[in-house]
Amino acid sequence: MNFTIQSLLRISKCFGVSSTLLLAACATQQPLVSDETIEEKAQTEPEIVYKNFEPETFYSLMVAELAGDRQRYDIALRNYVQQAHQTRDKAVAARATRIARFLGARQVTLNSSLLWLELEPSNEEAQVIAATELAQAGRLSESIKLAKNLSEKDVDSLFLSIASRAEQSTDTQREGLIKEYTELLEIHPEKPELIIGKGLLLAQSGSVDEALKLAQAVLKDDPMNVPAAKLETNILRELERNDEAKARLSSMLEQDPRNLSLRLHYARLLTHDDIEGSKEQFEILNEQKPGDPDLMFSLALLNQELGLFDEAKALYSELIHTPNRGSSAHFYLGEIANAQGDTETALVHYQQVGAGQDFMLAINRASDILLSQNRLEDFGDQFNKLRRDFPQQEERLYLSQSNLLVRHAMLEEAVNILTEGLTFHTQSSSLLYARAMANEQRDLIHLTEEDLRTILNYDTTNATALNALGYTLADRTDRFEEAFELISEAFALNPDDPAIIDSMGWVHYRLGNYQQAITHLREAMKAFPDHEIAAHLGEVLWVVGEKQEAEAIWQEGLRLNPDSDIIPGVIERLKAEQ
Repeated sequence: MNFTIQSLLRISKCFGVSSTLLLAACATQQPLVSDETIEEKAQTEPEIVYKNFEPETFYSLMVAELAGDRQRYDIALRNYVQQAHQTRDKAVAARATRIARFLGARQVTLNSSLLWLELEPSNEEAQVIAATELAQAGRLSESIKLAKNLSEKDVDSLFLSIASRAEQSTDTQREGLIKEYTELLEIHPEKPELIIGKGLLLAQSGSVDEALKLAQAVLKDDPMNVPAAKLETNILRELERNDEAKARLSSMLEQDPRNLSLRLHYARLLTHDDIEGSKEQFEILNEQKPGDPDLMFSLALLNQELGLFDEAKALYSELIHTPNRGSSAHFYLGEIANAQGDTETALVHYQQVGAGQDFMLAINRASDILLSQNRLEDFGDQFNKLRRDFPQQEERLYLSQSNLLVRHAMLEEAVNILTEGLTFHTQSSSLLYARAMANEQRDLIHLTEEDLRTILNYDTTNATALNALGYTLADRTDRFEEAFELISEAFALNPDDPAIIDSMGWVHYRLGNYQQAITHLREAMKAFPDHEIAAHLGEVLWVVGEKQEAEAIWQEGLRLNPDSDIIPGVIERLKAEQ
């Protein structure tokens, strides 16, 4: 027995489902649409012939509609996508695309829209969605190919979107897009979206003067063109002409004070040199669009930057209940509490930060609090829970835990954690290397050598391990010839690494080859100015009698790292030996 789409509509109504399959007849992007809308569309749209559905397909789509009615959009989307590919019915593909787009499932929207476009190449809605999603995915040449065939009413914003997405493209790809926009401008020379799009591409390519002329040409004809104003002011800021940029946006806002996009751009521009002014603009934005979590978050950050902690905390406290900003709000509430010395409140907030950009930083902050209070058991429990929750990150979490312990000078505890990690990840170079370095700080050089040689047994061309072992032998033993051979191997593998160049200089010094040592150490210092390299170079210069230059090098090293204990130690030792 086969079922038609009309059967599904009738049965759906019998079940009392308030929203039904709209398929290609419905142009809305909402996941659920009323029966009245369907009937209204049916009167205005040409009749579409749908495939008959097999019972399994009918059942799957019925489940999708019932799931959608109960706001289980994940089930609705899954079933529609599955059936779109199985049936290759253009109406089902359309419905799958619209649901995915409403839910913000970008990859699914792209895949479904491309299927819909394949099944119904002339459908302009399918073309618009596919072109938009291709641009979002960075597939810009495919997007512009579709955009060129769209009607003017649909394509204008697309050309801006494609150009703005090109920032991550290669120079060659961007040159191809500039050529496309130039050719389109020959056909539509007055279209502002094409002019601004080409300006965006030129600015990304470094041709800022030409891009600025294009933006200003659009603004001459249309002084209230927001995309052109954004392009112009971004370029002016890059050229350090901030006053001109601010004057442009301020003038436009006087004429159109309700323009949220324009005010948001102005507020962001002011963050570079006028935090107070930016705060004022974000306050206006929050009044104009109350409850917007992104605007609230920006205002909270500015209040925190200005030291207005009570105002910041009030905003963050509202945001902790929002899905997209909740974790970040907890993180910054933790930061404020920590800065004010309320470590218990800080811990509560740090430990509620979920997966995302602030997650590991929150873990580190919480760990620093626990370790500074010598709460080793709580610290260990925290990482044990993390390893249970994120088993795929187990090795990385052992490494993070040990690094925190090393930072708090708990070397034995760090080695114990790394040893535990190595029982599960026996050939982990990262864990072995970390344990070797921790044991080196404990003056257990034989254990350091053992772990580094274990790495080299697994990976004979590991330049990091070769260098570390060679440097350790040169610095902490009298096995200089052996150290030279190891460092030479590392140098051959990676001759531009400043750490290896420094080691080569140091081993030459230990061998008595002072001029070769100075040459390598100068090169290392130039490539990577660092207090430890400065300590080495200064020592060699001091030994060869260049004491004035040695002291200048040490001062440079202390400027780079005022907390360095290496340089004072070298100076004290050398002066004691005089």
